[in-house]
Amino acid sequence: MRPMRLLSKIDDTFEIIEQAVVIFLFSALVLMITTNIVARNLFGVSYQKILEISPGIVLWLALIGATLALKKQRHIKLEILLRYAGHRTRRLARLLGSLFGMVVMGFLFAASLTFVKNEMAIFGLQGGSAIVFPLFFALSFFRCLLSGLVAVRPTTALASDGRGLNLGTIPDDPSEGGA
Repeated sequence: MRPMRLLSKIDDTFEIIEQAVVIFLFSALVLMITTNIVARNLFGVSYQKILEISPGIVLWLALIGATLALKKQRHIKLEILLRYAGHRTRRLARLLGSLFGMVVMGFLFAASLTFVKNEMAIFGLQGGSAIVFPLFFALSFFRCLLSGLVAVRPTTALASDGRGLNLGTIPDDPSEGGA
């Protein structure tokens, strides 16, 4: 199996897992908040634990959603000048942006491991919920790596199902800023 296909299969598997986690967490969040509202309004009882857990679930949803956005190239990009640049310039910008993203995510991943270690030392198992940070940075690093590989060799970047690796496109259409 070609390396890019293997990486693409891994990325597709990560996406499926991420989507399942998002669905589970969002459903749990809605159920918990609804339960708390009903209990408070009907019985005058509010569950403090739900109020403590909910912000953590929202954080997990936000970070996992951000990695999914990165996979689909739906994250915020400042490419106004690149609309008027040539194809090679856009590819170079994508490569440099991916390399920069990899460096930043690598440093943040290392720092987040220390953070999780400290959280677990202070809060015990409850501090383990901070594991979302190294997961986020590792997955973001991986997605930046894939984006950089596509920028270097776009013709070899095929998804496991043959559709093409969904890392955004660099348009050649002059109406979209291509050369």
